[in-house]
Amino acid sequence: SVSFVNVLNPTVNSLNLVFVNMHLFLTSFASFLSKISYSHFRMGSRIKVLENGTLIIESVNEKDVILMLPSKDTITASNERYLVHANGSLDIRNVKLADAGEYVCMAHNAAGKENKVYKLDIDGNPPIINGFNQNRTVLKDTAVKYTRKLIDCKAEGDPAPKITWIMPDNIFLTASYYGSRINVHSNGTLEIRNVRPSDTAEFICMAQNDGGEAVMLVQMEVTDKLRRPIFNNPFNERVVTRVGRTAVLNCSADGQPMPEIIWTLPNRTLYHLGADGTFVIYNSSIEDTGKYRCAAKNKVGYIEKLVIFEVIQKPYILTRPKGIIQGIFGQSLFLHCLTDGIQPSISWTMPGGFVLARPQVSGRYHLMENGTLVVHETVIHDRGNYVCRAKNDAGEAVLSVPVVIIARTGHRENRDNSRWPGS
Repeated sequence: SVSFVNVLNPTVNSLNLVFVNMHLFLTSFASFLSKISYSHFRMGSRIKVLENGTLIIESVNEKDVILMLPSKDTITASNERYLVHANGSLDIRNVKLADAGEYVCMAHNAAGKENKVYKLDIDGNPPIINGFNQNRTVLKDTAVKYTRKLIDCKAEGDPAPKITWIMPDNIFLTASYYGSRINVHSNGTLEIRNVRPSDTAEFICMAQNDGGEAVMLVQMEVTDKLRRPIFNNPFNERVVTRVGRTAVLNCSADGQPMPEIIWTLPNRTLYHLGADGTFVIYNSSIEDTGKYRCAAKNKVGYIEKLVIFEVIQKPYILTRPKGIIQGIFGQSLFLHCLTDGIQPSISWTMPGGFVLARPQVSGRYHLMENGTLVVHETVIHDRGNYVCRAKNDAGEAVLSVPVVIIARTGHRENRDNSRWPGS
């Protein structure tokens, strides 16, 4: 038969201590071999369990095995903390520090008996510093010269952690410590009076207990005075780029301590950057167009500016006339130039070279807001190539429209007003 010891804890998903080759023979004593399958535990019969976990000891047969607690009491029936299974297995729930000690598994049969002692060590909850659930935390902090500086190091754990501050000169100060300029209070707070420029250094808070240790490294910078953030360019900006290009949005700032730069994108995504504040957009697309907000903050202030980012592409003329456009003498001629693209400007060049560069009415010519050119009361000399140009910062597109003017049936042309543009 095989016996198992399992350790369960909310912070350690599942640890298995497996005991193999636990046999009872008629002519010899039982033989116990152990193997531990989690690297935190040592080989042999010494077991470590995290406090508040569950220790489960499984035996071979209820009739053949007796389990004795460190208190020398034997387990014969289940209660709220100890659960005895039909096969003799023992569950110890909500393990406490007081449960540490020797657990004796006494195996016996007609051939004899043998005892195996297991030493149980209880590990407490490891320390947590200032609520950071990690064993190493790095922070940046600032102090003003000749002032008093407090750095908190509140450590929680079970048992209560021991707090030690390691100074830049590698001197260890344990709470509580009170010196001429440096104090370590009982709650772990480091107090530095009359801050000096030489205090620009790293200070380490170390919290230790039986469950482990946690470290907080504070990178201290001593300044002459604190200053609110200020942008190197405080004005709102508009940045325009073409599709596929790399765009750089600048938002550098100064202050004391140096401010952190936070970019808020149009979709409300946040990016935290250093004081340089440069935000780079690679392979820009139309979807990147929008309002980008840049904020600079430090411990004494917060400022914000707006960058309007616009991605444009070369205009595309959607109108594609098939063949030659026929206009009827004396009637209005409509030439369309529908475009796709951001903010293109539309201009028309007439066969004689006259240009309409913006929506307007000039004589018989009318350039509409949508880019359509209207030629009123057409004459024979209105024939020729009309050129539409759609242009923006990314480039231009050109459309040439050939036009002929035909006379109405039974009508004779008797006027020629096309010699002068717009006449």
